[in-house]
Amino acid sequence: MHHQIVRRAGAERETLWVLLAAGAILASAALAVGLRAAPDADAPLAAHLIDSRTGLTAAEQGLYADLKAAGEEIAALREAEGRVPTPQELAAEALPPFAADPSAAARGGHAWTLAETGHGIAYAGISAAPELAGSLVLRLDGHGADIWLKRAAEAPPAPPEDAALTAAGWKRIVSTFTAGVTR
Repeated sequence: MHHQIVRRAGAERETLWVLLAAGAILASAALAVGLRAAPDADAPLAAHLIDSRTGLTAAEQGLYADLKAAGEEIAALREAEGRVPTPQELAAEALPPFAADPSAAARGGHAWTLAETGHGIAYAGISAAPELAGSLVLRLDGHGADIWLKRAAEAPPAPPEDAALTAAGWKRIVSTFTAGVTR
C-alpha cells in the first residue's frame, strides 16, 4: 500500500514571492528617485532679453502673439505680391495688431511704420499708452521674425539692428521653456 501526503491548497508560497518582488520594485524605484539629480536652476536671461511668458503684461502678450502670426502672414503676402506690404495695407486687411479697432486701442493704440533694415524689413509700433503696452518692433529677415519691446513711447533707432536696439534700451522678446511651462 502506498501512502501519499497531499498538501492542502494554499497560496502562502506564491504570496511570499509576489510580496518580495513588489518590495524589490519599490526599493529600486525609491533608490532611482533618490539618486536622480535635481534639475538645474534656470539660467537668468541676458539683460537685453525678456521672457514672453513672465516678463510681459497681458496687453503685450496679446500683441506679441499677434505679431508672431502677422510675421507669417506678411511673409506670405511678400512672396505672393513680390513687395513689402505697408502698415496701412495691413490695417486695411484687418490684420492684428495693425488694424485700428477697439482691441488695438485697449492694447496701447500703436502707430505703425515700416523701415528697411540691413537684412530685411521692420515694422515699428510706437505706443500711445506705454503703461498698457510698450513700443514694439517686428523684424523680418527672411528666416523668421523677432520682436523687440521698449516700455516707452519711443521710436527705434534707424536701422533697427541688434546692437542699436540693445544700446537704446530695447529688449528682445524670447520664449523660454522650463519644467514649469508644461505641468
